[in-house]
Amino acid sequence: MKKGFTVFYSAFLLLLTVAGATVAFYFAVKQGETQGVLTIVGVALSLAFAPIAHELGHVFFAKKNGMKVVYVKGFCFRFQAVEGKKRLSLASPFSPDETQIVPRSSGNMKKRALHYALGGLIFSGAFCLVILALALILSACEVNAYLPWGMLPYSAYLFLLNAAPLVYPSGKTDALVAKNLRTGEDDARAFLSAMEIQGGLYEGKSFDEIDENLYFDFPQLSEDEPLFAVTLDLRYRLYLERNELEKASDCLNRMAGAQP
Repeated sequence: MKKGFTVFYSAFLLLLTVAGATVAFYFAVKQGETQGVLTIVGVALSLAFAPIAHELGHVFFAKKNGMKVVYVKGFCFRFQAVEGKKRLSLASPFSPDETQIVPRSSGNMKKRALHYALGGLIFSGAFCLVILALALILSACEVNAYLPWGMLPYSAYLFLLNAAPLVYPSGKTDALVAKNLRTGEDDARAFLSAMEIQGGLYEGKSFDEIDENLYFDFPQLSEDEPLFAVTLDLRYRLYLERNELEKASDCLNRMAGAQP
C-alpha cells in the first residue's frame, strides 16, 4: 500500500488509542482516585505485556514448526543464544521488537514460515480477547475493572498495527509477510529459499550439497531489500566452497556496494 495510507492508518490507530485510554481514565477518576491509578497502571502494564505476548506468539509457532529461536526482543527484555549459551538481558524499550529463528530442518518451508509469521498476530489477538473478556466479566459483576480497561487500548493498537499488510520504518508487518508468502512475491520466494538453505545446513549438509536452484531460482531483488544481502552472502559461501573465487569475490563486492 502507498506510504500516505500507512502514515494515516498508524496515526489514526494512535489517536484512537489515546482517546480510548483517556475515556477509560475519565470514567475511572469519576469513581475515585484509586480507580484512576488502576487505569494508569493498566496502560503501563499493556506497554510491557502486549509486545511480549506478540513475540511469544512467534516463539511458540517457531518451535512448533521445528525452528530454533536465536534472538527475541520484547519491550525491555532480550533473549539471545550466543555460542551455545542462552542469555537474558535488558534492552531499550524503544528499539524494535523482533524474533529471529533458524530452521532445524528443510522441507515444507512455506507452511512453516506462514505459521511463524502469523504467530504474533494470533497471540496478540488472543491477548486482547482475554483482556476484553476480563473487563466485561468484572464490569458485569460490578467489580473494579479499571485495570483491564486501561490495558485494552494499547493492546488492541498493537494487534491492529500488525494486522494490516503495510511497511513501517521498522519493517514489514506480520500481515504483509504472510500475504507475500501466500502470493509468492519476490521477497517471499527469496526468504523461503534462504530458509530452506539454512534448514539444510542445520541438517549437516554443506552449501554445495544443497539444491543449487535455491540459491538462484527467484527474481532479482532491489539493493535496499534486506534479503538482497542475505542471498548474496549464501551465494558467496557456495562459490567459496566450490573454490570459484572470482564469483565469490563478485558477491562480496556487490554486498559492499549495497552497504550504504
